[in-house]
Amino acid sequence: MPERLVYEHTVEGLFVKGLARRISPAVKQQLRQAGLDLDCKLLPAYSFDTWARCVAIVAEALYPNELQSVAYQWLGARMVEGYRETFTGRLMFRVLQLLGPQRLVARTEQNFRSGNNYTEVRHTDIAANVVELCVNEPGPTRYVVQGAMLETLRAARPGDLGVRVDLIDFTAESVTFRVSWTEGA
Repeated sequence: MPERLVYEHTVEGLFVKGLARRISPAVKQQLRQAGLDLDCKLLPAYSFDTWARCVAIVAEALYPNELQSVAYQWLGARMVEGYRETFTGRLMFRVLQLLGPQRLVARTEQNFRSGNNYTEVRHTDIAANVVELCVNEPGPTRYVVQGAMLETLRAARPGDLGVRVDLIDFTAESVTFRVSWTEGA
């Protein structure tokens, strides 16, 4: 299996755009020591291990009183917000807004694969407005994925208060989410 890589625009979406002005000099130094130098041009890709270490650093620094799962979900949402400001993200979200939620969820693997080289997704339609997704995301970064998926659906379905992404099961190497939205809204 090739090394898991997270691409530059995903890193930019979270650490440069999504967390702009929220990262202190001390946290920047910790990130630099972990392999992410925000004062230099970003690399084309970062190892998954570097990504996971850097996510852990900012989660602890920015949300020290939150459960890790909640802090990571917030970072996933911030990543999507920031990613939407990148060139690649602007293009992708134009397409996503044209899709209905069923097709958007069915494209989850493609959407995540634009930001890394490893995501694999199996989806099962449960109802017209409910889908189960099994994603090969290891460890606590599963919650970043959860927050990112929720923010993506909210962006695609503004005003739909029924949008949910619930974690229903996980192993060391994968996670299963139940994704739902208000039918016909």
